[in-house]
Amino acid sequence: MKALRRFILFLVALLAVAAIAIATCPASFAWRFVAGRAGALTLDGVAGTIWNGHAVNASVFGSPLGTLDWHLHPWPLLRGIVAAQLDLHGGQVTGNGTVERTADGALNFSAATLHLPAEMAAPALDIPMLQLLGQIDIDIAQLSVQGAWPTAAQGEILWRNAAVAGAAQASLGDLQAQFASAADGHIAGTAHDRGGPLQLDGAFTIGAEGYDVRAKLAARDGNPQVLDALRYIGQPQGDGTVLLLIRGKFFPVF
Repeated sequence: MKALRRFILFLVALLAVAAIAIATCPASFAWRFVAGRAGALTLDGVAGTIWNGHAVNASVFGSPLGTLDWHLHPWPLLRGIVAAQLDLHGGQVTGNGTVERTADGALNFSAATLHLPAEMAAPALDIPMLQLLGQIDIDIAQLSVQGAWPTAAQGEILWRNAAVAGAAQASLGDLQAQFASAADGHIAGTAHDRGGPLQLDGAFTIGAEGYDVRAKLAARDGNPQVLDALRYIGQPQGDGTVLLLIRGKFFPVF
């Protein structure tokens, strides 16, 4: 009986030491083991613990995002799920949300928001004569990624106080888009204005092969600044509108 009690006490002590080691494990030490599986994400200046960590610089595809803080939730680990609350700040891109990595390697994002300057969307829209102004807010209700591509997505994009400068200067108002995963595996969405100087009616699809945008633009009430800006966007149509067609791939954007 004494031997059994000693073994139980030894096991309890061992578990206590292991729990303390895990709880206080430096984030920088843990990052060395997972950095090779982080894909396009890189972290510099990692500090804190694996439960409450901090990275001075986070970047994706070599593009700096800012400072990243995370809080790892312990209970989902019992189900083989790594779940954390992320907070990105201090740079051009800010945001927060919850991310889960399941046992089969899928990434699930929920209740996530991102805020970035509109100028960061310039490579995707490819309108070289105009500078994009304003702020883009992205609300992600759901985003599931398996491998290299999303399997489910739903959310909204708001280009707040949209404007252009450069060859022409114009205020465009607020522009909005909704997106969701489609049956064919693509992400499909629609875009529209919210009653500002620019009339927008568009649709887009996003797939592993790239993105495709088709939008009809017009100056509401003949707004002269918007009419001037539209001379540098898309293809003029006989009814006075402009047809904007954009096709591109993601990696050149990054």
